[in-house]
Amino acid sequence: MDGEVAQLAALVLSANHRLNHPADPMPWFPEQRAFSSCGRIGFRAAAKRKFGAARHVSVADTPSDWLNLLANTGVARVVLSFTRQDDDVVMGETIPDRIAAGFAGGGSLWAMATETGDGGALCWQAGWRAAFPTAKDGRIWEAEYLAQPCVNQAGWPDVAKASENLEAALKAIKSFADDHHFSQIAAIFQSSLQILRGAPDPIPVPRPPGPADTLSPAARRLLDAGQRGWIFDRLGLWKDQDFSADLWARYADLSEQLYVAVTTAIVAAVNSTVSKPEVTS
Repeated sequence: MDGEVAQLAALVLSANHRLNHPADPMPWFPEQRAFSSCGRIGFRAAAKRKFGAARHVSVADTPSDWLNLLANTGVARVVLSFTRQDDDVVMGETIPDRIAAGFAGGGSLWAMATETGDGGALCWQAGWRAAFPTAKDGRIWEAEYLAQPCVNQAGWPDVAKASENLEAALKAIKSFADDHHFSQIAAIFQSSLQILRGAPDPIPVPRPPGPADTLSPAARRLLDAGQRGWIFDRLGLWKDQDFSADLWARYADLSEQLYVAVTTAIVAAVNSTVSKPEVTS
Protein backbone atom coordinates (compact mmCIF):
# COMPACT_ATOMS: atom_id res chain seq x y z
CA MET A 1 0.00 0.00 0.00
CA ASP A 2 1.10 3.57 -0.69
CA GLY A 3 3.40 4.84 2.08
CA GLU A 4 1.45 8.06 2.62
CA VAL A 5 -1.83 6.19 3.01
CA ALA A 6 -0.26 3.60 5.30
CA GLN A 7 1.17 6.31 7.54
CA LEU A 8 -2.12 8.21 7.72
CA ALA A 9 -3.95 5.00 8.60
CA ALA A 10 -1.39 4.23 11.30
CA LEU A 11 -1.66 7.72 12.79
CA VAL A 12 -5.46 7.59 12.88
CA LEU A 13 -5.53 4.16 14.51
CA SER A 14 -2.84 5.13 17.00
CA ALA A 15 -4.53 8.41 17.89
CA ASN A 16 -7.92 6.86 18.52
CA HIS A 17 -6.36 4.12 20.63
CA ARG A 18 -4.55 6.71 22.74
CA LEU A 19 -7.73 8.75 23.17
CA ASN A 20 -9.77 5.67 24.12
CA HIS A 21 -7.06 3.98 26.22
CA PRO A 22 -4.88 6.73 27.72
CA ALA A 23 -3.25 4.35 30.20
CA ASP A 24 -1.82 2.08 27.47
CA PRO A 25 1.91 2.92 27.01
CA MET A 26 1.75 1.79 23.34
CA PRO A 27 5.41 0.65 23.24
CA TRP A 28 5.08 -0.19 19.54
CA PHE A 29 4.14 3.35 18.53
CA PRO A 30 7.44 5.24 17.99
CA GLU A 31 9.15 2.58 15.85
CA GLN A 32 6.19 1.19 13.92
CA ARG A 33 6.62 0.16 10.30
CA ALA A 34 4.62 3.10 8.91
CA PHE A 35 7.33 5.47 10.16
CA SER A 36 10.32 3.41 8.98
CA SER A 37 11.03 5.34 5.77
CA CYS A 38 10.94 8.79 7.40
CA GLY A 39 13.84 10.65 8.97
CA ARG A 40 11.41 13.21 10.30
CA ILE A 41 7.65 13.47 10.81
CA GLY A 42 6.41 16.88 11.91
CA PHE A 43 3.10 18.65 12.38
CA ARG A 44 2.19 22.26 11.64
CA ALA A 45 -0.98 24.34 11.85
CA ALA A 46 -2.05 27.33 9.79
CA ALA A 47 -2.19 30.39 12.07
CA LYS A 48 -4.12 33.43 10.85
CA ARG A 49 -2.52 36.86 10.95
CA LYS A 50 -4.20 40.25 10.92
CA PHE A 51 -2.28 41.15 7.79
CA GLY A 52 -0.80 38.89 5.15
CA ALA A 53 -1.01 35.18 4.57
CA ALA A 54 -1.39 32.67 7.38
CA ARG A 55 1.78 31.38 9.02
CA HIS A 56 2.52 27.69 9.39
CA VAL A 57 3.38 27.16 13.05
CA SER A 58 5.04 23.99 14.35
CA VAL A 59 2.80 22.27 16.90
CA ALA A 60 4.55 18.89 17.25
CA ASP A 61 8.02 17.73 16.25
CA THR A 62 7.31 13.99 16.44
CA PRO A 63 4.30 11.67 16.20
CA SER A 64 4.54 11.08 19.97
CA ASP A 65 4.35 14.82 20.59
CA TRP A 66 1.33 14.97 18.29
CA LEU A 67 -0.50 12.27 20.26
CA ASN A 68 0.10 14.21 23.45
CA LEU A 69 -1.15 17.38 21.76
CA LEU A 70 -4.43 15.69 20.82
CA ALA A 71 -4.99 14.45 24.36
CA ASN A 72 -4.32 17.90 25.80
CA THR A 73 -6.49 19.92 23.40
CA GLY A 74 -9.85 18.19 23.77
CA VAL A 75 -9.74 16.04 20.65
CA ALA A 76 -12.41 13.34 20.88
CA ARG A 77 -11.79 11.37 17.70
CA VAL A 78 -9.60 11.21 14.60
CA VAL A 79 -11.15 10.23 11.27
CA LEU A 80 -9.50 9.07 8.04
CA SER A 81 -10.92 10.76 4.94
CA PHE A 82 -10.62 10.08 1.23
CA THR A 83 -11.56 12.27 -1.74
CA ARG A 84 -11.41 11.36 -5.41
CA GLN A 85 -9.49 13.77 -7.65
CA ASP A 86 -10.59 12.37 -11.00
CA ASP A 87 -14.23 13.39 -11.30
CA ASP A 88 -13.45 15.22 -14.54
CA VAL A 89 -10.96 12.98 -16.34
CA VAL A 90 -10.14 14.31 -19.81
CA MET A 91 -8.92 11.63 -22.21
CA GLY A 92 -5.31 12.30 -23.17
CA GLU A 93 -4.85 15.04 -20.57
CA THR A 94 -5.57 13.57 -17.14
CA ILE A 95 -5.45 10.07 -15.71
CA PRO A 96 -7.70 8.22 -13.26
CA ASP A 97 -6.78 8.15 -9.59
CA ARG A 98 -6.19 4.41 -9.70
CA ILE A 99 -3.32 4.97 -12.17
CA ALA A 100 -2.02 8.19 -10.61
CA ALA A 101 -1.81 6.33 -7.28
CA GLY A 102 1.24 4.53 -8.66
CA PHE A 103 3.26 7.75 -8.68
CA ALA A 104 4.63 9.74 -5.74
CA GLY A 105 2.06 12.28 -4.64
CA GLY A 106 -0.51 11.02 -7.12
CA GLY A 107 -3.95 9.53 -6.77
CA SER A 108 -6.80 10.48 -4.50
CA LEU A 109 -6.56 12.98 -1.66
CA TRP A 110 -6.14 11.33 1.75
CA ALA A 111 -6.27 13.23 5.04
CA MET A 112 -7.22 12.87 8.68
CA ALA A 113 -9.56 15.07 10.68
CA THR A 114 -9.13 15.67 14.40
CA GLU A 115 -12.52 16.49 15.91
CA THR A 116 -13.39 17.95 19.31
CA GLY A 117 -16.55 17.30 21.26
CA ASP A 118 -17.86 20.82 20.62
CA GLY A 119 -17.85 20.37 16.84
CA GLY A 120 -14.45 21.83 16.00
CA ALA A 121 -12.32 20.05 13.42
CA LEU A 122 -8.89 20.31 11.83
CA CYS A 123 -7.96 18.54 8.61
CA TRP A 124 -4.36 17.30 8.44
CA GLN A 125 -2.80 16.73 5.02
CA ALA A 126 0.68 15.35 4.45
CA GLY A 127 3.49 16.73 2.34
CA TRP A 128 6.36 14.36 1.60
CA ARG A 129 9.82 15.21 0.28
CA ALA A 130 13.12 13.36 -0.04
CA ALA A 131 14.91 15.46 2.59
CA PHE A 132 17.57 12.89 3.51
CA PRO A 133 18.58 11.21 0.21
CA THR A 134 21.85 9.80 1.58
CA ALA A 135 20.45 8.37 4.82
CA LYS A 136 22.17 5.04 5.42
CA ASP A 137 19.20 3.66 7.33
CA GLY A 138 16.86 4.24 4.39
CA ARG A 139 14.91 6.98 6.14
CA ILE A 140 15.12 9.36 3.20
CA TRP A 141 11.71 11.00 3.58
CA GLU A 142 10.40 13.91 5.58
CA ALA A 143 6.64 13.94 6.13
CA GLU A 144 5.06 17.14 7.35
CA TYR A 145 1.38 17.40 8.22
CA LEU A 146 -0.38 20.74 7.89
CA ALA A 147 -3.65 21.34 9.75
CA GLN A 148 -6.39 23.68 8.59
CA PRO A 149 -9.97 24.13 9.81
CA CYS A 150 -12.54 21.83 8.21
CA VAL A 151 -15.99 20.39 8.83
CA ASN A 152 -16.68 17.24 10.84
CA GLN A 153 -16.77 13.98 8.92
CA ALA A 154 -20.42 12.96 8.54
CA GLY A 155 -19.91 9.20 8.34
CA TRP A 156 -17.91 6.37 6.84
CA PRO A 157 -18.45 2.92 5.33
CA ASP A 158 -19.50 -0.13 7.32
CA VAL A 159 -16.96 -2.95 7.78
CA ALA A 160 -19.38 -5.73 6.81
CA LYS A 161 -20.55 -4.02 3.61
CA ALA A 162 -17.02 -2.97 2.67
CA SER A 163 -15.91 -6.59 3.14
CA GLU A 164 -18.64 -7.83 0.80
CA ASN A 165 -17.72 -5.29 -1.86
CA LEU A 166 -14.01 -6.04 -1.60
CA GLU A 167 -14.61 -9.77 -1.93
CA ALA A 168 -16.73 -9.24 -5.05
CA ALA A 169 -14.14 -6.96 -6.66
CA LEU A 170 -11.28 -9.34 -5.87
CA LYS A 171 -13.14 -12.34 -7.26
CA ALA A 172 -13.93 -10.52 -10.49
CA ILE A 173 -10.43 -9.25 -11.20
CA LYS A 174 -8.82 -12.53 -10.12
CA SER A 175 -11.01 -14.35 -12.62
CA PHE A 176 -9.87 -11.91 -15.31
CA ALA A 177 -6.22 -12.44 -14.35
CA ASP A 178 -6.67 -16.23 -14.44
CA ASP A 179 -8.37 -16.10 -17.82
CA HIS A 180 -5.46 -14.17 -19.31
CA HIS A 181 -2.67 -16.12 -17.60
CA PHE A 182 -1.40 -13.48 -15.18
CA SER A 183 -0.55 -16.07 -12.55
CA GLN A 184 1.52 -13.78 -10.29
CA ILE A 185 -1.15 -11.15 -9.91
CA ALA A 186 -3.90 -13.78 -9.62
CA ALA A 187 -1.97 -15.24 -6.68
CA ILE A 188 -1.92 -11.81 -5.01
CA PHE A 189 -5.67 -11.45 -5.38
CA GLN A 190 -6.20 -14.99 -4.09
CA SER A 191 -4.09 -14.23 -1.03
CA SER A 192 -6.15 -11.09 -0.41
CA LEU A 193 -9.32 -13.19 -0.55
CA GLN A 194 -7.82 -15.72 1.86
CA ILE A 195 -6.95 -12.96 4.33
CA LEU A 196 -10.42 -11.45 4.06
CA ARG A 197 -12.02 -14.83 4.81
CA GLY A 198 -9.80 -15.45 7.83
CA ALA A 199 -7.89 -18.31 6.20
CA PRO A 200 -4.10 -18.67 6.49
CA ASP A 201 -2.21 -16.17 4.34
CA PRO A 202 -0.55 -18.08 1.46
CA ILE A 203 1.99 -15.25 1.12
CA PRO A 204 2.78 -14.56 4.79
CA VAL A 205 4.74 -11.46 5.75
CA PRO A 206 6.14 -10.42 9.14
CA ARG A 207 3.62 -8.41 11.14
CA PRO A 208 5.35 -6.74 14.08
CA PRO A 209 3.17 -5.19 16.79
CA GLY A 210 1.47 -2.05 15.54
CA PRO A 211 -1.70 0.01 15.36
CA ALA A 212 -3.60 -2.59 13.32
CA ASP A 213 -3.59 -4.78 16.44
CA THR A 214 -6.10 -2.37 17.98
CA LEU A 215 -8.78 -3.36 15.44
CA SER A 216 -11.51 -5.96 15.79
CA PRO A 217 -10.79 -9.25 13.97
CA ALA A 218 -13.19 -8.38 11.12
CA ALA A 219 -11.74 -4.89 10.66
CA ARG A 220 -8.18 -6.26 10.82
CA ARG A 221 -8.94 -8.80 8.10
CA LEU A 222 -10.49 -6.06 5.97
CA LEU A 223 -7.50 -3.75 6.38
CA ASP A 224 -4.95 -6.49 5.69
CA ALA A 225 -6.89 -7.71 2.65
CA GLY A 226 -7.20 -4.18 1.32
CA GLN A 227 -3.47 -3.62 1.74
CA ARG A 228 -2.68 -6.85 -0.10
CA GLY A 229 -5.09 -5.95 -2.90
CA TRP A 230 -3.48 -2.52 -3.41
CA ILE A 231 -1.61 -3.20 -6.67
CA PHE A 232 -2.03 0.27 -8.16
CA ASP A 233 1.66 1.05 -7.68
CA ARG A 234 2.64 -2.24 -9.34
CA LEU A 235 1.23 -1.83 -12.83
CA GLY A 236 4.19 -3.77 -14.22
CA LEU A 237 2.45 -6.92 -13.03
CA TRP A 238 0.09 -6.47 -15.99
CA LYS A 239 2.95 -6.22 -18.49
CA ASP A 240 2.83 -7.73 -21.96
CA GLN A 241 -0.92 -7.31 -22.33
CA ASP A 242 -2.13 -7.91 -25.85
CA PHE A 243 -5.76 -7.00 -25.29
CA SER A 244 -8.41 -6.01 -27.77
CA ALA A 245 -10.22 -2.72 -27.21
CA ASP A 246 -13.07 -4.60 -25.52
CA LEU A 247 -10.69 -6.41 -23.17
CA TRP A 248 -8.92 -3.16 -22.32
CA ALA A 249 -12.29 -1.67 -21.42
CA ARG A 250 -13.07 -4.70 -19.24
CA TYR A 251 -9.67 -4.48 -17.55
CA ALA A 252 -10.20 -0.76 -16.84
CA ASP A 253 -13.66 -1.42 -15.42
CA LEU A 254 -12.43 -4.19 -13.11
CA SER A 255 -9.46 -2.11 -11.99
CA GLU A 256 -11.77 0.78 -11.16
CA GLN A 257 -14.06 -1.53 -9.17
CA LEU A 258 -11.04 -2.80 -7.26
CA TYR A 259 -9.78 0.72 -6.55
CA VAL A 260 -13.17 1.73 -5.15
CA ALA A 261 -13.38 -1.44 -3.06
CA VAL A 262 -9.84 -1.24 -1.69
CA THR A 263 -9.98 2.45 -0.78
CA THR A 264 -13.39 1.96 0.82
CA ALA A 265 -12.05 -1.03 2.75
CA ILE A 266 -9.16 0.98 4.17
CA VAL A 267 -11.43 3.84 5.27
CA ALA A 268 -14.00 1.46 6.78
CA ALA A 269 -11.43 -0.57 8.69
CA VAL A 270 -9.45 2.38 10.02
CA ASN A 271 -12.54 4.33 11.08
CA SER A 272 -14.24 1.32 12.66
CA THR A 273 -12.90 2.22 16.11
CA VAL A 274 -13.95 5.87 15.88
CA SER A 275 -16.78 6.80 18.23
CA LYS A 276 -19.38 8.53 16.09
CA PRO A 277 -20.61 11.88 17.43
CA GLU A 278 -24.06 11.93 18.97
CA VAL A 279 -26.83 13.35 16.83
CA THR A 280 -29.03 15.86 18.62
CA SER A 281 -32.48 16.87 17.42
